[in-house]
Amino acid sequence: MFNFHKEKNMFQSRWGFHPCDYLTYRKLKFLHRVYQDALRMAHAWARWKRKDPHNRVMRRRIRNDRGQTIGYEAPVPLPEPRICLIFSRRVLEKRFVDKKGMVFRDGFLDEKVVTDDLGIVGDFSAARKPVKQPGEVRSLRLSVESIDRLYEQAKEWMEAGDVK
Repeated sequence: MFNFHKEKNMFQSRWGFHPCDYLTYRKLKFLHRVYQDALRMAHAWARWKRKDPHNRVMRRRIRNDRGQTIGYEAPVPLPEPRICLIFSRRVLEKRFVDKKGMVFRDGFLDEKVVTDDLGIVGDFSAARKPVKQPGEVRSLRLSVESIDRLYEQAKEWMEAGDVK
């Protein structure tokens, strides 16, 4: 399906010229999906972290035979949401104002999750849009070896079931 051109590491399809072959494109597509999951999980962690510990609970409704809410069960603490260790990491950030608006002159360390795309978003965008001329092909930021390595890590992470 793709013809490899030696001069600039580009591939020709019937739609135009691409910076990588189809197999690498599929790996980039999978990595992009994992990155989107990592963003979703990091935002869920941030929502969980914003709440006070006594509010990180789930209360199930008790319903009568007509489906009306008549009360709530005892609160069950919510576990800390998982994060994707491939694209996200926890860091300590120095802050001077807490979530209640109190100012601390010396500051304090607060935990947060930082997510980095590692160049996957740009490479996936470049790989999925063919160009008409070979000179217009934008080369990938990541090497094929690093894409393969990230793909294997992401595949293991997905198989481990760390995604919710």
